[in-house]
Amino acid sequence: MASKITRNNIMIADILSRLPVKTLLRFKSVCKSWCCMIGDSSLGFQALHYDRSQRKPRFLLQWPDFDFRPLEPAGCRYVYNFISIDTEGNMISPIQVKVQEPVKLILPGCHGLLCLATETRIHVFNPSTRHLVALPADGGETAGFGIGYLSPAKGHVVVRLNIPRQSRTSLRWKLECSVFTFLPENGGPRWREVEDGCPYLVEQFSFPAFANETIYWKIDRGKHQALHRHNDFIVSFNISDEKFQTITHPADWRPETHRQWRLPVRNSTQLVELRGHLYLVETAAFSYVAVWKLSDPGNSIWSKACTIDISKFHPSFVGEIQCVKGTEIIFNSCTSLLLYYDEKNKTSRRKMLPCSAANLTIYCESLTFPATQQV
Repeated sequence: MASKITRNNIMIADILSRLPVKTLLRFKSVCKSWCCMIGDSSLGFQALHYDRSQRKPRFLLQWPDFDFRPLEPAGCRYVYNFISIDTEGNMISPIQVKVQEPVKLILPGCHGLLCLATETRIHVFNPSTRHLVALPADGGETAGFGIGYLSPAKGHVVVRLNIPRQSRTSLRWKLECSVFTFLPENGGPRWREVEDGCPYLVEQFSFPAFANETIYWKIDRGKHQALHRHNDFIVSFNISDEKFQTITHPADWRPETHRQWRLPVRNSTQLVELRGHLYLVETAAFSYVAVWKLSDPGNSIWSKACTIDISKFHPSFVGEIQCVKGTEIIFNSCTSLLLYYDEKNKTSRRKMLPCSAANLTIYCESLTFPATQQV
């Protein structure tokens, strides 16, 4: 990465790549060479900076309420306030996002960018640079979406799954799939329909996960009377070859029965990317957290990573896994606490946050923004 930077600037690039984005944006005014090095993605500095940022992930903590400003210009009427914090819960900076409609879902960060969904639009947001772009709307009913990053092309890809208008009453149909790339092709960035359709409905309000150039969604098993295979659990989309695939659940995992669905406290499952791989996490309240790693996506081969005893924790203290830092697994919660569990030493600790940790989103600092991406 540093090979594309001139020899005189290699040492400067090495130093600057360790600084936060807010400081780097100010340093662009120092001189033309610094401005070019920091702002041009083709020189390799942005990739070097992101590689170092991955070692220090951040959380975006959302305040529970938002402001509605009907007199503001279109696109700025709903104001959401966030706090950027480090993995120890220390506040870094406040962040404000303005959109036209209420935000329904915020996906975890992918190579520095977040995906926000409203009723009719998908937005791409860089919390480090504060850049926000609303993708074009097509009026279709969105059943799911995700964001990925193509390393060879050095560009982000947003994937949207739509319910076909002509087949909504049929039991045999596939979700339409469209991709949005930020690379100039055929007149500029736009939604492009993919020939291969998604074979299943996906859980609309559960987070997809991105790993190894593939987006993974959980199948909405409650809305399917029959599955192609009784143990189908995940549908994946490779953003490189644009093909769908179904993946079965681990052999030693058992889905909930209809009777268990009626219980006041149910098991929950989560898909999460950890250290470049997809993991399936099952949380059984008052009992355990079981974690499986997808070792071979092509053959649906899983390996058991660990089982954590949470019988001593109240269920509201154990949410979804956010990241792994060293030997510690970090969980969010339904309270204002972050839970840290040390898998090696079998110990735990907690950190108090200024508001609920339920609406927590992980990201890494990045200078990347879609409008500047080039092949």
